[in-house]
Order: sequence, then structure tokens, then C-alpha cells
Amino acid sequence: MYWFFWIFFIVLFSSCSPEEKNYNIAALLSGEGRIEKVKGFEKGLKDLGIKNYKIQLFMGDNSLKTLYKLAKEILRNSEKFDLVITGGSLEAFVLKKENVNNYLPIVILGGTSIKAWGLTQSFSRPTENITGIDNLNAELMEKRIELFSQLFPNIKKVIVFCTPRFQASKRAAKITIEAGRKYGIKVVPLYVKDVRELEYVISHMKEDGFGAIIMTPCYYTDNFLTHYILHYASFYKIPVFCHGVEFVRKGCPVGYGTSGFKQGYQAAILAYRILKGIPVELVPFERAYSPKLVLNEKALYDLDIDFNKRFMVMVDEVIK
Repeated sequence: MYWFFWIFFIVLFSSCSPEEKNYNIAALLSGEGRIEKVKGFEKGLKDLGIKNYKIQLFMGDNSLKTLYKLAKEILRNSEKFDLVITGGSLEAFVLKKENVNNYLPIVILGGTSIKAWGLTQSFSRPTENITGIDNLNAELMEKRIELFSQLFPNIKKVIVFCTPRFQASKRAAKITIEAGRKYGIKVVPLYVKDVRELEYVISHMKEDGFGAIIMTPCYYTDNFLTHYILHYASFYKIPVFCHGVEFVRKGCPVGYGTSGFKQGYQAAILAYRILKGIPVELVPFERAYSPKLVLNEKALYDLDIDFNKRFMVMVDEVIK
């Protein structure tokens, strides 16, 4: 694979290089749901031969107010850091908004709708001192709806939880709605303020004619809400189709996408080049490699609903 040869070349080159400097990296995350990306990033750095580094976590705890506060703190102490990594597009957007001088290089460990967020004008030549991995989570929503329609052919009405606050979230919801029309599924976007509202919605879904939940990329579902969505959906026996493989390991019946760990690992290659002195504008964005279709067998059967068993032949990985 492409990344394997990159790592082999870089490690071979670095073994002949002078003693490595110490690197200080700030990691800005909207919430704990994106920590797997940092783990993948660290594994990537180690495989590239970088041993002398320190990552300082700045965790937003699912609060935009906290996220902006942390972004200001990072930028106020920018001389301490060689690089900033972000859990997604939102964090990079917040940094860009606060970073008037555009000085500190930023690597997105895995983000979606990158141009919609205004994070670059060009993927091949980054324009805002920001580069990273485009995980295509918004673009893949049509494929997820197609797969969902094949797995649950009898479900024709679903909910997507999203926030109307950001254009990128609305874009993902729009793609999902249009895909639903194509495959004969009515997709209804919904915003909930808190866990109490979430439980109310999920507990009344069936009586309102909704058969499932489709997860779209959104910082507030990527983090704390996912845990509660999976918990209540399991309790009320509502199928959930997730956009991340890691969610399937946590109990989501089925998901399609590239794992956060792999996105972070891939991003480490871009970060390596920047740490070694290559300008960000010469480090193009990359698309996340090889999305996988993963199924949680126990979670699926525990739903006690009809599904297409022939779908199993399409699955890349089955979690027992």
C-alpha cells in the first residue's frame, strides 16, 4: 500500500539523519470520541521513527465555548508547539478563526467537508497553513444509505441527528436526505438539545413510524451523544447505522467508514513531513484509505427485527 512505502522510505532516510530534536505537539479535540485518532497518530509517529515527542491534549468536553477557549490558549502559547493536530474539521475551523496570523501549522487527523468549513481553497496545495486527512464522511452518506437499504429493506423512514449550527453538518444531512429519496427512504433530520430530549425521541420513534437512526458526521454525535444514542437505541430495539468502525465495536449494529485510528495513523505521515521542515502548502490533503463495512453480530441479532441475511457476504469484518 501507498502509506507502507512512504513509511519504509521515511524510516530508512531518518535512520541516517542526525539526532532527532524534541517535538511538542498540541492536540485539540472536541471530545473523547476522537481520542482514537490521537492513538493512531502516535502509532504512526513511532513507526516513522519519531520517539522524542510530547503531545499535550486540549479536550473540549463537547462544549464549543470550551473549544474556543482552548484554541486561544494554544495560540497564545504557540511558541511552545511545533504543530497542532485536531480531531476533526470543527477544531481546525475554531483554530483558524482565532489564528489571525496563520503561523502555527495544523494537521487534521480526520475531517469532513473541509472546503465547506473554509479550511483550504485547494486540496493539492493547502492555502490556510492547514492540511490533513479528508475522511469523506459526508460524501459517504449516500453509500451508507444504499447499504442500509440492502440490510433493512423493510425500513422506509429514519432519523438523522444533526446540528443546524454549522454548514458542514447541514451539508451531510442534505446528502443523506437526497440519498434517501434515491433509495426510497424518508430521512428526517432532528436536533436534540440534551440527553433527556434524545431519550424522548428514541422512545417514541416506533409509534411515530420511524424504523432506524442513521448517524451523520457531527461533532456532537461523534462525542458524548453517540454513547447515549447506542444505549437508548439498544434498549428500545432501534437499528443504528454508524459512520465509524469504532462505534460498531462499542455496540452499533453496523457501520461503514475508515476507523479513527487509521485516519490518525495516516495523518502522522503528513505531520512528519511538516516536522521535518516541509511547508504546509507543499503537503497536500489526503483522502482516508479503504473504508470498511463492519457488522456487530450480537448487536444486530439483539434487535429482534428482520434483516437481509444475504447482506453478510458484503461485510468486511464481523464483530462477534
